[in-house]
Amino acid sequence: MGLYHESKVMWSILLVLLQYVVSEEVMQLRMPGVTIPHNDTYYHMQTELSDTIYITGYRAAAESGTVHHMLLYGCRSVKSRGTKVWIGGASCEEEPKILWSWALDAPEFDMPANVSMEVGNTDIKYLVMELHYKVVQPETHKDTSGVDILFSKEQTKYQAGIYLFMAEDGTFPPKKKDIHLDLACNYTSPAINVFAYRTHAHNYATLISGYRERNYTWSLIGARDPRKTEMFVRLEVVLDVKPADTLYARCEYDTTETEKTIVIGNTHHDEMCNLYLMYYIDSDKINSVKGLCTNQQEFIVPNEEDGEWYDDYISNKLLVFVLVCVCVLFIGLPVLYCCKSCLCPRKSYYKRPNDGFEKLFTPEEDDEEDEILYKSYKHSY
Repeated sequence: MGLYHESKVMWSILLVLLQYVVSEEVMQLRMPGVTIPHNDTYYHMQTELSDTIYITGYRAAAESGTVHHMLLYGCRSVKSRGTKVWIGGASCEEEPKILWSWALDAPEFDMPANVSMEVGNTDIKYLVMELHYKVVQPETHKDTSGVDILFSKEQTKYQAGIYLFMAEDGTFPPKKKDIHLDLACNYTSPAINVFAYRTHAHNYATLISGYRERNYTWSLIGARDPRKTEMFVRLEVVLDVKPADTLYARCEYDTTETEKTIVIGNTHHDEMCNLYLMYYIDSDKINSVKGLCTNQQEFIVPNEEDGEWYDDYISNKLLVFVLVCVCVLFIGLPVLYCCKSCLCPRKSYYKRPNDGFEKLFTPEEDDEEDEILYKSYKHSY
């Protein structure tokens, strides 16, 4: 009995230690009580990473009344400014890698099982938090908004990343209801698995949608009104994206309530067209993915009627097949018959009863003797 009790105690201690080792830890990133001197102020704050960690979730510590949106970038290097907090300017010295985004009081976000974002390695040495403050605040207001990052020190099988659609320019006339801006890019990186998406725009966007096209078959990735809570929405079924696929994004706008022309820009008076696709991939392939699409190109979504999406593209192919058959039956065959009648005159065969062979001749070559012979032969039988 004593041996059993000691063994049970030892297992309990081991389980507690194991839970401690693999449990999630929290990194708090906060603005150090900054002031908001004017509308559309963009603050950046850098954090250098000394160890490799694996991010498994995010918890925003901000309110949409103060912060319009928040972005977290991963950077290989940052420009030396003599300060860890600055207004405006670039987030990274090289091309930034988007890790997370938040707006409109979006809820917390957790990665799927066995998926994380690796940071602190040779590719991401810094985390840079960007906060867009929409409206000027009194000097007495000291903002400490930020994010809590959940992480583990244990590597996961898969790494998560962001594929971003982003419009860099665009103009929308006033008093128009049905306006859209399209982006399209051929996917050339290793295969990824999209498991969540997020939309972002400003005041006039009504719907942002994304699609994957493979071998002329279209699949809807997701569609959402960006005026709602800007959260990462999980897909019911993970969607794979392979090389040679084409990815599309469409942003729809309504400017009927404004008298001025709206343009794509960074202020809250301008518009945006952003679609974030969160994906996972084998850990050793994450750095091979090119995750940005800025190519603005018009496209037509097949089987789109009255704004309703039809996933089954086969019906459209069947319709085309039926139309081709009808055209061949009612147009092609009569035309072919007319051409044959004009170019190839009809010929007749008559069998003679005595000579034992067939003679081929046209009606124009008929002579009276042949006609009489044929008729007498026919009458005799």
